[in-house]
Parts: sequence; C-alpha cells; structure tokens
Amino acid sequence: MKPKNLLKILLTFLFVFATTQSFAKTIKWSMQGDSLTLDPHAQNEGPTTQVSRQVYEALVTRGLDMSIGPQLATKWKAVDPNTWYFFLRDDVEFSNGQKMTSEDVVFSILRAKQPTSDFKEYISTISSVKAIDDYTVQIKTSKPNPILLNQLSNIFVMSKQWSTDNFAIVPQNWDAGQETFSATNAMGTGPFKITLREPNTKTVFKKNGKWWGNVEHNITEIQLLPIKNAATRVAALLSGEIDIVTDAPVQDLARISSSAGHKVESTPQMRTIFLGMDQAADKLRTGNTGDNPFKKKAVRQALYQAIDIEAIKKKVMRGLSEPAGIIT
Repeated sequence: MKPKNLLKILLTFLFVFATTQSFAKTIKWSMQGDSLTLDPHAQNEGPTTQVSRQVYEALVTRGLDMSIGPQLATKWKAVDPNTWYFFLRDDVEFSNGQKMTSEDVVFSILRAKQPTSDFKEYISTISSVKAIDDYTVQIKTSKPNPILLNQLSNIFVMSKQWSTDNFAIVPQNWDAGQETFSATNAMGTGPFKITLREPNTKTVFKKNGKWWGNVEHNITEIQLLPIKNAATRVAALLSGEIDIVTDAPVQDLARISSSAGHKVESTPQMRTIFLGMDQAADKLRTGNTGDNPFKKKAVRQALYQAIDIEAIKKKVMRGLSEPAGIIT
C-alpha cells in the first residue's frame, strides 16, 4: 500500500501512545526502507511516496475512506469527455513563501510526463495542459479517461521557480544514478518541510508554518529513522526508542499488542500481491528460449491451483489478508 495521507496516520498513532506519555511534539517514525529520492516524480515506490506526501501535494487526494477529495484544487469539472477544468486554492504557498499558481501545476504535470519520470504512465492520456488564469487549469486528454482524478492524486506539484533556479526542470534519472538538487532537497506546499536529509539514516521534517491546511495536532517535528532489520525495528519500538512503526511484521503484532505502552491499529490496504504470467510472448524471454508455456490456459490454471491460498492467509499473513478475486 502507498498511504495517501501519512499525516492522518501519524496522528492516529500519536493518540495511541499519548495515553501513556506526554503529548509529544517530536515523533520518531521507523519503517524498513527509506525514500529512494526526494524528487517527487523520479520513483514510484512505497516509502518514497510516503515521504513525498509529507512535503508535496496533488490537485486531488484520497481520504481514509479512499474517496477522491480536493487538495490543491477546490473543485473540478469535465466540460466534455476530453476536457477538464481544475480550480485551484488561492491561499496556497510553498514552504519558502512563494504563492502557488496555475503555472506551477502546468509545469509539474509536464515535468511528470518527461521520459525520466516514473509517473508518466499515470498521465499518458493527457495531451495538453495550460493555465487559463492564475487559479484555473485546463487539462485535455487524448481520449476519455474515467480514472483521471485517481491518476492525478499521484502527481505532486512543485514550484516552477524553485525547480528552474536549482536546475531541476526534469525529474532525476534515478535508474542512471543521476544526482540532482531535487533528489536531496524538497520544497512543496505540504504540512511539513524537510530540514535534514541523511539517506538511509535520518530525515527530519519540521512543521510547515505556511501550510494552508487546518489539521489540529501538536506535532512540530517528525524524525524518520529507517531500520532495515525487522527484529531490530520492533525492539526499538518496544524500548521506546521509536514511537511509530508503520510496517511491523505480522508475526510480531501480538507481542506489540501485549505491551502495556503500545497498541496495534490495522486497517484494510489497497495493496494486492499477485503472480503475473506472460501470456503474450511466443517464446520465453529469459532462461530457456523454448515456447512460452504460459500461453496455454491449462498451464496457467495448474500454477494457480498449485498455490495454497488458505495456507498463505492463515500461516504467512496470520489472518491479516483476504484472497482477491480480481485485480481492481
């Protein structure tokens, strides 16, 4: 799962441990991995997106009930099957005090369509985007796209001026190992801003005093302290070294729950894990170069029936999963 609003998740966990200690202003958060890059368009990957969402925002977002709602856009409308208008908030500033306008949205969407972007597939149907005025954006698609809002919820808005001044007009080429300013620095409109970045060690988020949002909380700082080893991560949580773990191993949930100072909160996720079988290629692409057996329905069916779904559900996932009928 890629959480859509980690701030809300952090607040949920905050109230859990606030009952046993003072209402802390600094939250120490850990997960297995760190953000691969701070460039919000360079890598579409779970921990990376979680970090990006603390700093950057999109035109629309998903709530905890997964419904699409406003974020940087207050409303939108489709005037025909291929033409959308988005009406922006007029009170949004980037964390450096610069006003956000339509030009920043246009720039960000075009940036996310660049070859080095890992989000370009999301908006491949967008054929043009332009600023109608300071707070109105027109998006045209090459064909009707009923899931455009869902896709735009993943496209973060950057400052055109900041990106231009720091030679970050196009996304970092992460696959080529490129180092860019936007890969190690971030500047968005979100609830937090990054003040320290030590990859794979520590990232410090400070409350963004210029954030337009109004979520009542007492968090002034979040420290992300990635701990790769699951046992070490859980031990740090139980000892009080870490306040929140967002990816606790299922086998440790009972032990965490039995601790007087901790509570486990769980909710269904969007994530679906599956085996994808190549049905298109006539020949195997790797290894044996013979005929592709997965073109045959009987072979695919045999592989599916060889998987003990109930055993995975009960033994591997400890009852915290549900078999999926189809990928949606």
